[in-house]
Amino acid sequence: MPTSFIRTQSARIARSLVILAAAFGVAAAQPPVRVPLDSKWELSGDGSRIAAYRGRQAIQLRTGRAIRRDAVLKDGTIEFDMAVTPHRTFVYIQFRVEGDDDHEEIYFRPHKSELPDAIQYAPVWNGDGNWQLYHGEGATAPVAFSYAGWMHVRLVLSGKRAALFVDNHAKPDLIANLAREPVAGYISLFAFDGVGNTTGGVAAAYSNIVVRPGFIPYDFGAPSAVAAQPPGLIQRWQLSPTFNAERGLVTRLPDSLLVSKSDWPSFAVEPTGVVVIGRHVKRRAPLAAVVARVVVRAQTAGLQRLYLGYSDYVTVFVNGRPIAGGDAHYSYDAPRQEGLITLSQSTIWLPLVAGDNEILFAVADGFGGWGLMGRLEPADGGRVP
Repeated sequence: MPTSFIRTQSARIARSLVILAAAFGVAAAQPPVRVPLDSKWELSGDGSRIAAYRGRQAIQLRTGRAIRRDAVLKDGTIEFDMAVTPHRTFVYIQFRVEGDDDHEEIYFRPHKSELPDAIQYAPVWNGDGNWQLYHGEGATAPVAFSYAGWMHVRLVLSGKRAALFVDNHAKPDLIANLAREPVAGYISLFAFDGVGNTTGGVAAAYSNIVVRPGFIPYDFGAPSAVAAQPPGLIQRWQLSPTFNAERGLVTRLPDSLLVSKSDWPSFAVEPTGVVVIGRHVKRRAPLAAVVARVVVRAQTAGLQRLYLGYSDYVTVFVNGRPIAGGDAHYSYDAPRQEGLITLSQSTIWLPLVAGDNEILFAVADGFGGWGLMGRLEPADGGRVP
């Protein structure tokens, strides 16, 4: 058979496959693109540079960022080699980056080798990382770090799921349930030196960076069934505009905000049951606050149990009176507290009157995730109408 005929037929078949892929919405995998370590990397921060490290050219970061705007993908694979130290540092891969303030990220805590939160997924909205609001299955996982050489990292993205493989493991070390809507975006590398004692001024180094849009070499299987929400979970919250706050509990609500409270927008909680405040409002200062509002209807006067999770500080007002407060901000020591949000953080007995009761929550936050979640005990009879 003539070679020219074979080439012609092969070309026709290839065109047909492309047409079929387009018709069924299938993204064809592109060849791997090795991202060169050149001047197109936008480097910022203390000690950020491209230089020899552990026997190869690498991006070196202490507390800084390396942005590559032409390495873009939505679904596909990102691979790189990573070198870390045992010091208290935080080492990031940021992806689907729409801008400095909006992206997905997964990061490593090398000082927490083999601990349950050695790996952390956190979505970023409006410049707020939300690790305190995302933890446990689908957000944190253990991994053992090597401090002497290089570790290979592979991140596979498909829709709202990501599989992370560390050190060439056959199975994912983390399967993350991504919170942001899937969009095409560029990649960014970031590192943070937690206490300033990194060896040679390097918190992390990256080399052999490869981006492959459309290449998904992991079968995620069918999407998991959405977990049933616990009865009594508050599904929507009204949120006020932001206002500046001092560190600690808010003891007085701004009158200028309260006059428009019936018109505050209402926002649905995430599948985790949390309303991510920083997703919906942009903070005006490093420490900022909002007032969240719900109305609880009671058939008779009495006490209503409320299981409440919050980050970082909350003051609870019932029908205009403050009745409870809490401090769950992150503290490295003295005292040590993680500040992770959960419905087990507090139980509050709300003194309700018969009919509608206005419950206001002044929620202030400075770091790690700004959120609120609540569940009314159904046995007590109160409900959100």
